[in-house]
Amino acid sequence: MIEIEAASTCVLLGRRGPARPSLEARIRAPGKGWNVAKEIVTVCLPSVPIEEWEEALKAAMAPFDMNQPEPAGGEEPQGEWDWYHVYGGDGDTGLPVLAGHEDDPRIIHHPVFSNGRPRARRTARCDGGARGLLDFDTDRSARAAEATAKWDGWSRFASPYPPARPLDDFHRRFQDDPLGYPFEKARQDYLSQPLAQAVLHAPEGAGFLPRVGDAIACFGTDRDGFVQQEVCRAIPTNVLLTLDGTWIDGTLDPVHHPGLPRGDAYFRYADAYLRSLDNDAFVIRVRFHS
Repeated sequence: MIEIEAASTCVLLGRRGPARPSLEARIRAPGKGWNVAKEIVTVCLPSVPIEEWEEALKAAMAPFDMNQPEPAGGEEPQGEWDWYHVYGGDGDTGLPVLAGHEDDPRIIHHPVFSNGRPRARRTARCDGGARGLLDFDTDRSARAAEATAKWDGWSRFASPYPPARPLDDFHRRFQDDPLGYPFEKARQDYLSQPLAQAVLHAPEGAGFLPRVGDAIACFGTDRDGFVQQEVCRAIPTNVLLTLDGTWIDGTLDPVHHPGLPRGDAYFRYADAYLRSLDNDAFVIRVRFHS
């Protein structure tokens, strides 16, 4: 099987100058992953005394340490990180703190960056804390309003054109028969659709269009479905570590990692999982390198 990596519209379409990253471009061999630099995992911990959360975090992360000795028998280590640092992001990317609980000792804010520089503390945001002190509803409501505006913008934009098929339809046909239906033909057929051409030539200021991915697929559901799809992405990060020690990377190819949710299915799962946690469980965002 041949897989295609996401890259830029410039590469795929031969377009010169800056462009909105989108669609798919270069072919890679199966099983070759991205060169991951830094990512954020949302770690879930059982209820522990606040003074013990760091030890609990170390214990949860330890099985995924890439620095462990190689297993006996010559097997490759199955690690996910070579270093990590508690970091939920700065500005509005941190986890939202429930109003009135900003000074609760169960709210976690790492005082320094990974390089040792001090970090300013924002009382309304944090790196983690007890689930009951985190205001998930605030970010979910904001994402719903943003998604509604995007959908309405897309609806106005797309209404003059006939319905179009998403890029995945052409991609699957190419994968099924790469000799009879080569990549270049798939690309041409997708771009022959008037709506695809309109998206390609849309101004950079069209804020409702996604920066990455196929806009036709992105808006390929009804308004309510699109809003719900976006709301599910408000709190989870791309990677989740569950209470039972399961590491789930929502970006992984399901062909090589069967049984794990990916893409929209992952975010639906992770969103529901995080919201269902007991109020005393800890939710912590951790930046890691692999």
